Amino acid sequence: MGILDNVMASAFGVGGTKIDTIIHTKNIMPGKRIEGICKIKGGKIEQYINDISIGVYTRYKKEVDDKEIDKIQRIQENIIKIDKNILPNETYEVEFSFILYKRVPATMHKSKVWISTYLDIKSGKDTSDRDYINVGLNDYMQNTIDAISSLGFSLREVENEYCQARLNKFDFVQEFEFVPTRGNYRNRLDELELVFIPTNTHVDIHLQVDRKVRGIRSFISESMGLDESKLRIRLENSRKYSSDEIKNEIEKLLKAYS
Repeated sequence: MGILDNVMASAFGVGGTKIDTIIHTKNIMPGKRIEGICKIKGGKIEQYINDISIGVYTRYKKEVDDKEIDKIQRIQENIIKIDKNILPNETYEVEFSFILYKRVPATMHKSKVWISTYLDIKSGKDTSDRDYINVGLNDYMQNTIDAISSLGFSLREVENEYCQARLNKFDFVQEFEFVPTRGNYRNRLDELELVFIPTNTHVDIHLQVDRKVRGIRSFISESMGLDESKLRIRLENSRKYSSDEIKNEIEKLLKAYS
């Protein structure tokens, strides 16, 4: 190959080695194993590959100077050592398997998750591949949402929001927003917001309840931010909780604060 091919591949990645990531796991869940394969395709010149970096990313909203901006959070990263020369037009495949962090958000509504795979090329321009994945709800998440639904709430929005407190050790939390559309809470509450914070021993479910305004006293309370009640339920990882059990716990809290 000519000098120009070497220059173009090393400096700009044109005609260089490429990578394509294929996810094999069908039902992707937080805390479960995800598997796939990285296909490396040699370009016009021989190139030495140091390693592959497989990162899991998401996007969240943050308010800066009264403007809402998008920020990107890397949730986890897995490095696979290659240490190999890839010949021109050679195809080289590397299988991967790792546990998806429990704190990876579910891909619902505005919440997106993707895997970016980076190929570290010695003396050359790194190349990458981005693949969006669908992350489903695990059992405790689904049972909690079912429990809230059975209390007369409808899921209005799911979005990743900036959290200064770093409750899950990241800069964001995934917020589930419900509104009462039927039942006892329709005329008593404005909305119910929920955040899951999983740990190695338990899951904390943080709830924030907004009461409906009733009269001048309630209006003053709302204007001062006193209409919001922050509640918490803890689910131990050592046992499974049915939707009815979670419903009963949530209902106890709502009756006390609505």
